Amino acid sequence: MRAQLAARQLAEGAHGAALESISAALRLAPGLAPLWAQFSDVIRYFNLRHPVPAPIRELLARALEHPAVDPGNLVRPITTLALSRPEGTAFDEPLLLRMLEDVVIRDAALERLITATRRRMLDEDLPLPVMVAIAHQCFNTEYVFDETDKERAKVERLRNPASPRECAAYAAYRPLQTRDVPIASLARRQVLEPLEEQRLVTEIHSLGTYNSAVSAAVRAQYEANPYPRWVRTQSIFDAAPLAQVARELFPHADPPRGSDILVAGCGTGQNAIATARRFAGARVVAVDLSLASLAYAKRKTLELGLENIEYRQADILALEGLEERFDLIECSGVLHHLQDPLAGWRVLAGLRKPGGLMRVGLYSELGRSAVARARALIAARGFAPDAEGIRACRAAIRNDASLAQIARNEDFYSMSGCRDLLFHVHERRFNLLQIRSMLDELGLRFLGFEFPDSGATLGRYRARYSEDSNLGNWHDFEQEFPDTFARMYQFWVS
Repeated sequence: MRAQLAARQLAEGAHGAALESISAALRLAPGLAPLWAQFSDVIRYFNLRHPVPAPIRELLARALEHPAVDPGNLVRPITTLALSRPEGTAFDEPLLLRMLEDVVIRDAALERLITATRRRMLDEDLPLPVMVAIAHQCFNTEYVFDETDKERAKVERLRNPASPRECAAYAAYRPLQTRDVPIASLARRQVLEPLEEQRLVTEIHSLGTYNSAVSAAVRAQYEANPYPRWVRTQSIFDAAPLAQVARELFPHADPPRGSDILVAGCGTGQNAIATARRFAGARVVAVDLSLASLAYAKRKTLELGLENIEYRQADILALEGLEERFDLIECSGVLHHLQDPLAGWRVLAGLRKPGGLMRVGLYSELGRSAVARARALIAARGFAPDAEGIRACRAAIRNDASLAQIARNEDFYSMSGCRDLLFHVHERRFNLLQIRSMLDELGLRFLGFEFPDSGATLGRYRARYSEDSNLGNWHDFEQEFPDTFARMYQFWVS
């Protein structure tokens, strides 16, 4: 009723009464978005004077952040409020500083104040929030404000700013991305991208999680340390249909005709993106326990302009009820972190279409012997899985010649990588005879390994054995060459 009254009062030109009515309505029902839009429609007519009553200030502050409000409607009241403050204190108004980030001002007096203050920024250390707000406004206006030759000369000397204040002063005249300014990339990498990931978390659909202590611990690890942290990736394969790729890898296989793919345990998306690029016409569903990892993956996917990947949060053990079926299921580096790897594998195998394939990656007991020794060292020395403990562990490994192989691993050189490599909360390792037993129990047929070394390993194997799909032979081969699967066993089954 108060909102309806405010609408009538506004239509009648009774702006003061309308503001009182809509303010009262918002105090009663602050969760109603249409009321905030109506408040902005009313308040935009006002020239406010400092100081304003606390309730109006609070409503303005909330309106500035509310998605139902056009911040342009708040320019007039906030501008007049700031300019009515005692001389020299307009930028002490926090509402003004916040507003300058999101709008283009429409007030000549405020423009003059901004340009004068901007000029001072080139010579004086003003409060950093003021400098940043002005830089935002100048960018919003596409640097339309007047500048003198003297200013331009000073800006040119700031082309490589060395401090936040110098960066803000430069950004008030030129966009940071036009120069090789370190703080611009740091802001993008360390501030803007994480904020985008926080936003993307809300867009990721959950398929449910499994009530397992191991799953909970694994999820907690990857929420804190999404893995792997990566910036750029590339596809090493020319896009081709799944059937063609499978036939080229395994000529005797009977590949599926479709390209519906599930990536189970996608982490930060590197594998899912490579898969989406590798298989022409692929539709990829990628799931993971960790929302932080999924948000990272989705951000990178959007950056790359890929539209054929859908990310969902799920525990593999909770996928039994999924109605979709897939031509290929990829699960690399995941099953060995489950409390019951065979149970998880069984769930995934049941999600295949008839004739569907699986591409699986599992840790090798022999290949990770150095990791096992390092984990024993960690347990003996009591290194904690936090930043301090990981740094201390790395120092100990660098001083231990028997662990030189660990120090050569790329994951050794990042916090999340080192935690995944050496401090994982739950890890199982296998040999090929155990894997053969699991395949028999699941009714799956081993097709062959996939190696990243352009056939060198396969060539060495074939010099001794004639049958690529014989896991007994591969087991013997690994005993002779124990580093063959140092990363993991990566293989296809049908």
